[in-house]
Amino acid sequence: MAFAAAVCLVWGPALAQSAPEHHIWQDKRKFEPYSRTAKSITGAIRLSGNPDFAVPGSKMVITFGNGKKVGLTSVGASWRLWDETSGNKATAEMFRLSSDPGALENGNTLCGDPKSEPARYIVFLERSSYGASQLLGMAVFGSKDAPHDINSPSLCGTFSYGTN
Repeated sequence: MAFAAAVCLVWGPALAQSAPEHHIWQDKRKFEPYSRTAKSITGAIRLSGNPDFAVPGSKMVITFGNGKKVGLTSVGASWRLWDETSGNKATAEMFRLSSDPGALENGNTLCGDPKSEPARYIVFLERSSYGASQLLGMAVFGSKDAPHDINSPSLCGTFSYGTN
């Protein structure tokens, strides 16, 4: 009986702890466009990396295929319906853009017509694909208020990138 109690004391807390979350958008790396939308609008993207998952105010930089850089500030993370392709909930981190990057590949912009609302938020999530490695999903919103999920107003577009 004393042995069982000792095992519970030693193993109990270790089993209760979970590993800290780490997501592919936190790493400094280049992501190749996987979707047609990403190929025609953003091209490849580079993220500067941000080890502080879901820490409001933490920062990183996104660089688009044409070399334009935009600062991103974390607003936090949530587990909601962010992946419109699967219809499943996913952990996603939301970032506020320091500014709209303007014209990107082929003169396209993140929110469509250059006269439309500017891009204000980017949401990153991980997606899985058939036979491919993990994908980085990116949803862009033009609303002044932070989006709640993929069905929030002012969704400009969704993009997918391969992680190589």
